[in-house]
Amino acid sequence: MKNILKYALVLLTAFSFSFANAGELTVTGTAKASYVIVSSNSSSAQQEAPKSLGVANEFNLGASGELDNGYTWGYNINIDGATVQDDGGLWISGGLGTLAINVSQGGLELSKAAALTATGNRGSDSGFAEDMFEEWSLGDATGNVVYTLPADLLPFGINASVGYAPSTASNDNASVNNINSANTGIITAPQNAGKIFASGSIANAGRTMTQYQVTAAPIDGLAIGASYENFGGATGDTGQKAEGGSWYAKYAIGNAQLAYGKSYVALPNAKTSVLYETVLGTKYSALVAVNDQLSVSYGVEKSTATHNLNTTADVEMEVSQVAAAYTMGGLTLALSMNSYDNVSYTANKDATSTVFNVSMAF
Repeated sequence: MKNILKYALVLLTAFSFSFANAGELTVTGTAKASYVIVSSNSSSAQQEAPKSLGVANEFNLGASGELDNGYTWGYNINIDGATVQDDGGLWISGGLGTLAINVSQGGLELSKAAALTATGNRGSDSGFAEDMFEEWSLGDATGNVVYTLPADLLPFGINASVGYAPSTASNDNASVNNINSANTGIITAPQNAGKIFASGSIANAGRTMTQYQVTAAPIDGLAIGASYENFGGATGDTGQKAEGGSWYAKYAIGNAQLAYGKSYVALPNAKTSVLYETVLGTKYSALVAVNDQLSVSYGVEKSTATHNLNTTADVEMEVSQVAAAYTMGGLTLALSMNSYDNVSYTANKDATSTVFNVSMAF
């Protein structure tokens, strides 16, 4: 995607003739305590774990300011519970749109957009590693450049973004003048570290990645969107090009929201291999704000991993969640009950989790 880099250079050149006013520094984040109970309700491949009590924090350090031509700029670094940089980025925004340079953030995938939840953590992200693969994210790469059209440029609330990662190697702490580690075409990230990753199914995705996103709000209450990603510089003859995408629709009526979405992933595996060929996902959910403090939700996530050879049966994994959250100022009490069927795309490998969170926002 040389055109993206060329356009970024044009924008940066235009900005270079402006002067920045003094910026503002902010510190925001959350501190959270959780209690997690995981148990198994399957007769085979049982999942048993001790009750877990933990505390974590996430800080976001931000800086922002304004150039003398009216453009604004911003910078952020996220620091998680391990007190190391989790992700960060620098952006400039104005009449020509927004240009962002990111490290471990900036993903444009929309595969999770239909998973409404009162707690902020959907079922597949609640206390148990079920290994559901959804969609590749540009933010999983070492660094990326994302351009977003100016707001209100197009009718019906249409907006679009395109991003490019020159390397799919992973390095959360990439800094200036940094040289990436060897790039074998693997995007490494927690969401990709499950069975799909362990089987080698994404080992040859590609050395570069481009991702697109389009969203719209054509009528009051309705939000729709789609994303797509592909790769360049595959590391071997895989027999199938790695690519993926998703779409969603969300509708708000009164104090309720309904959402539905689909995701599709083609894995770079040879047709003659015993590995996976595709991963097809479906999400639907409902969120109701009972009042200003209490919200409840219900959601279902399904994911089917299909095999290249019909000698191996395809398995559909399903995760369902019932959740509630109560907020008092900066304090939130959240409870979710989650059910996992066919964990890791393995038949009859089931589990449940109950997660209670107490979080403080600052």
